Amino acid sequence: MSAPIHSEGGLSPARTFDDLFARGPLGVVNEDYAKVEKLLTSSVDASFDLVPTVVRHLVGAGGKRIRPIVHCLAARLAGYGGEEHIVLASVSEMIHSATLLHDDVIDEGTVRRGRPTANRIWGNEAPVLVGDFIFARAFTIMMDRGHFQIARHLARTVEDLVQGELLQLAHAGDPLLAREAYDEIIRCKTASLFSWCGRAAAMIGGLPGERAEDLARFGHHFGIAFQIADDVLDYVGVSRDTGKGETSDLAEGKVTLPLILAMEKDEALAGEVRELLHGAADDKDRVAWIAATVARNGAVEDSIRIAEDHVREGLERLHRFPESAHREALAELCRFTVRRMH
Repeated sequence: MSAPIHSEGGLSPARTFDDLFARGPLGVVNEDYAKVEKLLTSSVDASFDLVPTVVRHLVGAGGKRIRPIVHCLAARLAGYGGEEHIVLASVSEMIHSATLLHDDVIDEGTVRRGRPTANRIWGNEAPVLVGDFIFARAFTIMMDRGHFQIARHLARTVEDLVQGELLQLAHAGDPLLAREAYDEIIRCKTASLFSWCGRAAAMIGGLPGERAEDLARFGHHFGIAFQIADDVLDYVGVSRDTGKGETSDLAEGKVTLPLILAMEKDEALAGEVRELLHGAADDKDRVAWIAATVARNGAVEDSIRIAEDHVREGLERLHRFPESAHREALAELCRFTVRRMH
């Protein structure tokens, strides 16, 4: 029997991320969240002022800190009662932040979390080097704290992150991106780090291999659903939901799941996409027409159903653990990931 995708509680479901903290189950991680924020700030001190300045620009813009939250909740679910999970949670956000700095350079991005991107302010060289510094500092922190095996898994995760970026770069502007290639891109670029958050939580909690695999697979399925939700919101959301410009993926030449599914249904749409990607990506009228077509031909609903399938898989892994406030918080985070698309 599959795990239910809707909340089993009596309260009306949270409609915003802030609601999850203010009146929802994520309140159980508030204290950990505050400690992560504090550690993030101190972890990027460097002899050059530019490093903390660039990092503060990115970190200070907010962001949901989903990866640290998943790790902290999973660590408590694993029975861990210490404080080292705060270090690992901070590392997960450091790795994510480094990839964002690099991604914006590669994508020539201009807006991140409602602010100008670092590369728009400082040029390309500084964000790339600061991203490299953050990667190195994250591993230095872990090695200094003795988390050698967890760091080994993180090294493999960073390999996935880079391979995902390379695969996406290889297919940039490709209107015929295969569904299999898209799946591999989001597995590498998004799901792999969430999976590490779950596995690292299990390892620091001393769980046996089978239970560690459950938390890692939970992170994987949650990460896939989370990325699909972002891709859907790029077509049907508004910039305040995503922190990006509307249809920014398409304008950057990225073909994501809603567009892939829409083109499977509409050959004329595929032709328009081909013209856009092989011509002027800044053709705003064509971008708007394509986005409107994707939003109305059922591809968005199909994408949501695929995300819901991954949420169910993630919830099924969670329900192998005893009921607790931390399990419910992770479950509600899953459900919210789907709910924000509606």
